[in-house]
Amino acid sequence: MMRGLLILVFIIVIYYALKTVFRSALRSYHEEDRKRVRIMGEDMVQDPECRTYVPKGRAVTRRIGDTQRYFCSEACAKRYEERHGT
Repeated sequence: MMRGLLILVFIIVIYYALKTVFRSALRSYHEEDRKRVRIMGEDMVQDPECRTYVPKGRAVTRRIGDTQRYFCSEACAKRYEERHGT
């Protein structure tokens, strides 16, 4: 009788421990999804040199004349500046 009760208590403890671990893992997984959504929701800008679209927050920025230009990389920014003589 006592052995059966101890086994039952052990099973219940294991169940709640596993439930907590899986719930935490699911919460972490869904937080990563929300972070990706924020990145995907960011404004996209087009590189004038190679015509690639990049998130505005990750773009290389240059002020050329009176205009703010956004580039996908430093290499594209340098090529653009060389071609357009700025």
